Amino acid sequence: MPTWTAQKWIQSIAVAGLGIASFCFNPPEYHRNAIIVVHGGSEAFALAESIVNHHSFSDPFKALPTGPSAQIAPLYPAYLAFVIAAFGHGGVAVAVLDWSMALMLALQTMLLPALSRRLGLGFWTGFLASLAFMATGIPPTLMSEATPAGLLIIMAAFSMSKSFTEKMSTKSLIVSGVVWGALLLMQPAVILVLVVWLLLLHFRSQSSIRQKIALGLLPIILVSPWMVRNFLVFHKPVFIRDNLGMELAVSNNPCASVLFETNLESGCYSRVHPNLSYEEALKVQQLGEVEYNQVKLREATGWIRANPAAFAALSARRFEAFWLPPFSSNPETGVLLRPSVLYCFTLASVAGMFVMWRNARFSAYVVGLWLVLFPLTYYVTQSGARFRYPILWATFLPGSYFLTQLAQGLSGGLRTSKQLAEFFG
Repeated sequence: MPTWTAQKWIQSIAVAGLGIASFCFNPPEYHRNAIIVVHGGSEAFALAESIVNHHSFSDPFKALPTGPSAQIAPLYPAYLAFVIAAFGHGGVAVAVLDWSMALMLALQTMLLPALSRRLGLGFWTGFLASLAFMATGIPPTLMSEATPAGLLIIMAAFSMSKSFTEKMSTKSLIVSGVVWGALLLMQPAVILVLVVWLLLLHFRSQSSIRQKIALGLLPIILVSPWMVRNFLVFHKPVFIRDNLGMELAVSNNPCASVLFETNLESGCYSRVHPNLSYEEALKVQQLGEVEYNQVKLREATGWIRANPAAFAALSARRFEAFWLPPFSSNPETGVLLRPSVLYCFTLASVAGMFVMWRNARFSAYVVGLWLVLFPLTYYVTQSGARFRYPILWATFLPGSYFLTQLAQGLSGGLRTSKQLAEFFG
């Protein structure tokens, strides 16, 4: 039986403290009279209700029942449906959701020190990153899949780092495949990261060809039943979700603004999105969701070609809003209570990535893939703070690494100055 050293005890206590602190910052509550408002505008909850009541993945929009859907990825609505089926719509169900999301957020903060150590950045770099995460003022979210997606992405980062540095066991391969499969069914935007990671493994890793093939095939095998379902329902190939055309059209039109919240307040969103627009929902109902999205894709690309300067300006401002998001207290678009903390670590993370590239190259690959590839879709669609939630850790880790390296350099410089002063007496 391995003996625990004082260092391990201290680190274990520190990790437990992070979990407790996370619950203190975001305390889940129980209100007996609370109720899940299924038709309040959340597409995920509307789809969950359809699963429970009609055993179909249908009718995501508030304005009108529109039929079979692939509007959002299926895993989060399936989880909501499980909770509603088991606990109903009252206070117990709300409490289960609140507690589960708070637990997932706490697990993210507790895992960062271990991930940081795995990446070669040191335990206390991850500890500082977790403190920064909590100090930013971002609670768990129920309106979208952002919180569970963030937890799955951190778990995927563990498997990515392991595949770069050592031969993976059969168990590790299976766990990696399950995590990536769940991620694709939760947040399909990660497909870009998965593809480029596999290419990097091919050229940079010593893993066997069999391992590399398994890492690529397992996630696809896990999502294939959903793709088969989509083909049988829509009679056309749909990877996981089909809403790209609609989101591009909603985000790039004469009334569109940069922020999701601004579009809601101005009324632009309610005019062009089928969730609130009866006319648009009727088009979805008549055309079918896949064909509707193809029409919207043509509309969006047509507007972009006709207005390249306006599109470039919107995209540049969405880039800025993604990396330097404004204060927000709106749960629907994403809560961000202390953006100044995020700004500081975002800027520090740029320097941190350079230091990581020099000192821990494989960790720079892992973190850099998430920072570069995951946000691409959000530069061309309306921006909201919650869209960045799943990869916040990838900002806080390199930012914290830069600060810890800077502190070590300064302390080393101070020691050298004292030694020189003593020598020259």
